[in-house]
Amino acid sequence: MVYYVPMDSQVQEIKEKLPINEVIGQYVQLRRAGRNFVGKCPFHKERTPSFHVSPERNSYMCFGCGEKGDIFTFVQKIDGVDFVTALKQLAERAGVVLKQHSYIDEAERTESKHKEEKLLEVCEEATKFFESQLASRKEIVEYLHARGVKDETVKEWRLGYAPASWEDLSKYLLGKGYTKDDVVEAGLAVKSERKPGEVYDRFRGRIMFPLFDASGKVIAFSGRFFEKVLGSKEEGDPAKYVNSPETLLFKKSKVLYGFDRARAAIRKADCILLVEGQFDLILAHQSGLPFTVALSGTALTPEHLSLLGRLSKRLVLALDGDSAGIRAGLKSAAMALQAGFDVKIPTFESGKDPADLARENPELLKAAVRTSRTAIEFFLEALRPGTRDDRAYKLLIEQQLLPLVKVMQSPIDQAHFVRIVAQRIGAPEDAVRIALQKSRVHSVQEAVAEEGGEAAPEPVSLLLPLERAAGMLVFKFEDKDKMPSDMRVRLVELLGQERLAAIETKLGQERERLLFEFESFGTDEAASAEALLQTIERSILEDEMKSLREELYRVGGQESAVLGKRLLDLKRRQQELRK
Repeated sequence: MVYYVPMDSQVQEIKEKLPINEVIGQYVQLRRAGRNFVGKCPFHKERTPSFHVSPERNSYMCFGCGEKGDIFTFVQKIDGVDFVTALKQLAERAGVVLKQHSYIDEAERTESKHKEEKLLEVCEEATKFFESQLASRKEIVEYLHARGVKDETVKEWRLGYAPASWEDLSKYLLGKGYTKDDVVEAGLAVKSERKPGEVYDRFRGRIMFPLFDASGKVIAFSGRFFEKVLGSKEEGDPAKYVNSPETLLFKKSKVLYGFDRARAAIRKADCILLVEGQFDLILAHQSGLPFTVALSGTALTPEHLSLLGRLSKRLVLALDGDSAGIRAGLKSAAMALQAGFDVKIPTFESGKDPADLARENPELLKAAVRTSRTAIEFFLEALRPGTRDDRAYKLLIEQQLLPLVKVMQSPIDQAHFVRIVAQRIGAPEDAVRIALQKSRVHSVQEAVAEEGGEAAPEPVSLLLPLERAAGMLVFKFEDKDKMPSDMRVRLVELLGQERLAAIETKLGQERERLLFEFESFGTDEAASAEALLQTIERSILEDEMKSLREELYRVGGQESAVLGKRLLDLKRRQQELRK
C-alpha cells in the first residue's frame, strides 16, 4: 500500500497555488473586510459573521467558536476527512503531483484507519462489478432509458446492477483477495444464520446507486428492486429499495446522496433542492438542477441541516404527496425553520414526483421548483383535504402548522404568517396569536438538542478596549525591528514597559484573533496603528479623569484647584482625540 507523506515544500506549494479565500469560498459566502474576508462560520450557528479569512497569512479564524487553521485543517473539518485525504484533494486541485513514500512501520497507522481504507477499496471494487453487470443487461439499460435516464447520466453517477443471485458479488470480491468479514463490514454481504461461516449478497436483482462521501469516494449503496432471484422462496413483495446498513464508512444521518457533486452549485445558486429518491436526484441533475441532494434511507436530521446550512439557508423541500410524505414534510420543515432556513415547497401534479416531471419535460420540474411556495402556504393547502369540516381543519392547523410558525427566528416572519393563517382559516389574528403562544414544539426542540455542540460557545475572553488595541499593536509588530520606533516609544509612554509586557502575556492565546482584527481595518497599517494608539490614550484619559473626579470629592482648597486644572487639561486632550 502506498501512502503520501508530504514534504514541507509541497505543502507550501499547494498553499501558494490555492488562495485560502478561494478554497473556503466554495463552502462559505465571504465578503471583503479590509485586507481580509469575513463570513458566517460553517462550524457553529451564528447570525452575525465572525469567521475571518486572511489571504496574506493563509489562515482563518472564527471569533465566535475559536476554530482556526489553514486550508488543510479547514477541508479536514468541513468534509470530515483526514489529513492525507485533504492533502490529495487540494494537491489535485492545485495541480501538484505528490511524492510517494511507503511507511516502513504499518503498525504506526491506527487499526480503524487501516480498516476504513480496506472498506473503501471493497466498495470501489463492488461498484466496478455492478457497472460491468449493468453493461451486459440490455433490458435493464432500456428500463433506465424508459425512466428518462440518459447513458451519460448512468456513467456519471456510476449506476450498476446487482445480479439476481445469492453470491455472485461475494465470490467476485473474495476472488479479489478480500475476506468474508471485509465484504460484510462494507455492508455488501450478510452472514448466514443457517450456514455458519457462510455469507450471501445483500443486494440481489437490484439497480445499484453508489453513495459517495464528500470527496467522491463510494461508501455505500442503495439498490432499487428489478427482479427476484430465480427459484427464490422469499415470501411477499420485496422492499422497493434496500440501503447499505451503517458501517465504519457510512452514517446515514450524516450523508446526503449527491452532496459531493451539488456542493459548488448550491453555493453558486444559494439554493438547495432536497428530494427523497435516487431517481429524483439523478434526473434533477440531468434536468439542469445541479443544486439537488437526496436523503439516503433516513429522515432529515440536524446533521444534514448543519451540513447544508454551511452553503445556503434557502431550502426547497420536494415532498411525496401522500399522507406519510406530508407528515414527514411537517417535521422536516419545522427542523429547517428552527435552524434558520427559508423553507419552500413545490407543488406537483397528483401522484407525480420530481423524476416523473423530469422525464416528461425537464422544464416542468424547473417551473415547479421556481414557483415553490413558503412551507406555511403549502401546508395550509395540503392539510385541508380529508378534514371533516372547517372546525376540524382549523384545529389541525393549530396542532400541525402553528408550531412551524413558532420556531421561526424572525418576529417579523412570525407576524407575517400569523396574518396569512388568520386570513386562510377565517379567524381573528389575535386568536391565532394566542394559539401560537400555546403551541407545542417539543419535537423540534428535541431534534435541535440532538445536534449537541453546534451552537457557539461563549467568547474566549472579554477584553477591555485598551487591552485589545495594545494587543493588536504588539502582535502585529512583534518583530521589534518592524515596529516604527516612534510607535514603540508612544506605547511605552502610555502603558509603561511592565504593563505592556503583562498585556502581551495575558493575550498570548488570542494572538491570531487580534491579528485578524487588525487586518480588518484596511490596508493602511500606519493609519490603523495611529487609531489604535489613540484608543489606548482615550482609555487611559478616561480612567485618569474618573480618578480625578473621585479625588475632587474628597479634597478642597488649593489642592482642589490643582486637580481641577489637571482635569481640564485632560478634557481638552480628549476633545482633540475625538476630532
